[in-house]
Amino acid sequence: MRKRFKIIVNPYAGRGRARKKAHDVADFLRKQGCRVDLVKQRDPDPLEGDPDAVIAVGGDGTINGVLNSLPDNPPPFGVIPSGTGNALAKEVRLPEDPEFMARVLREGKPTPWDYGVERNHDKRFLMFFSAGYDAFVVNDFHAWRKGNIHQWQYFLWGLKSVVPFQVPKIGIEIASWIQISNVAEYGGPLIFTPGAGPETRTLEVMVFRGRFKRDLPRLYLRAILLWLSGFDYPMHDLTVHRGKKIRLWSADGRPVHTQFDGDPGDPLPAEIEVVPSALPMLIPG
Repeated sequence: MRKRFKIIVNPYAGRGRARKKAHDVADFLRKQGCRVDLVKQRDPDPLEGDPDAVIAVGGDGTINGVLNSLPDNPPPFGVIPSGTGNALAKEVRLPEDPEFMARVLREGKPTPWDYGVERNHDKRFLMFFSAGYDAFVVNDFHAWRKGNIHQWQYFLWGLKSVVPFQVPKIGIEIASWIQISNVAEYGGPLIFTPGAGPETRTLEVMVFRGRFKRDLPRLYLRAILLWLSGFDYPMHDLTVHRGKKIRLWSADGRPVHTQFDGDPGDPLPAEIEVVPSALPMLIPG
């Protein structure tokens, strides 16, 4: 039974909903006699006060930021989703009810989760890392955005980004998109890596070799059909692999954008590795 909690909140996430959710969950925990330290995301030390659990409140970017502030042997980690995409929340079907969530955080048994790490920059990801088209969209959109965003803005920006996007050469193969996933769902109604999971001790690697921009709609159609029906139709220019270590680089020297859990990352090269069962997650059973 956990008694001490550090709740780290992005107060601007979800147009202020994150702040309200954090206070609601904190109130329920305090009514049960728990000590709760509620701080903003820029808190320099997530383990100050020796908490029994650390909780991130916000969108996927907030969750990733808190994940990267934790030590190698972290205490149990919980999330209260309050952002735009909330890919992690959709993956594990996290509840919205603050009283139920408070009970999970206080009494739930931690589930050992894998996470990925990019060794060149020592940056972790809980859900996915990618290089290519979607990373180009994420980088371009985040350079433009100001304040809170809507899910539909990603869709429109994705359409807009097709024009300036140049199909990169990644590694030794021509590829317009490589996605390395720890979860199946991709935030919206999209599934690119149906076999990915945070308890597999491997990462699922989707390699899309479409040579032209006009090939991208086929990939998105596949992802939508997978989400809607579970039907995974074959594509001659797409393969899926499993790996514990993956190395990516730009084959022709041009910069190739990357993204971590929906936030911009450094351009390739990248050395990706799975860290198995390293994160004790507090999620409903």
